[in-house]
Amino acid sequence: MNRKELLKVVALGEDSSRQFKTDVNNADSLAADLVAFSNSSGGTLFIGVTDDGVLKGLAPPDVRRINQLIGNAAAQHTRSPISPTTENIKVGSGRVVIALTVPEGLDKPYFDRNGVIWVKAGSDRRRIQSKEELRRLFQMTDQFHAD
Repeated sequence: MNRKELLKVVALGEDSSRQFKTDVNNADSLAADLVAFSNSSGGTLFIGVTDDGVLKGLAPPDVRRINQLIGNAAAQHTRSPISPTTENIKVGSGRVVIALTVPEGLDKPYFDRNGVIWVKAGSDRRRIQSKEELRRLFQMTDQFHAD
């Protein structure tokens, strides 16, 4: 993806498959987003983009830090581990936006390291709160069959 394509995608705003973050510092919060995308239909987290769609970008040290955080969050802060992909998109003056793409999970439900199951609710994530929601998630993955 190049800057022009990124601008078109960002102009559509956030929804169930696109989320924007200016920066990422917390592995647990990032893991919750990864879990929510995996338990839903997958999606892309654009890091270096403000909530109103401005391409702020990230400096090279931040890109290295965030890529390491992504690896740790995906492998150590989720159950089962998640395999996202990243793409660095140059947005000018030595800054990049990280496009973090999370596929729909094959091993649903996914949990964060605290055992919480997250799903996408529009552009946000939310916890599964009821037995009925959990049952539906298991039924969608053919892991539970009602008699």
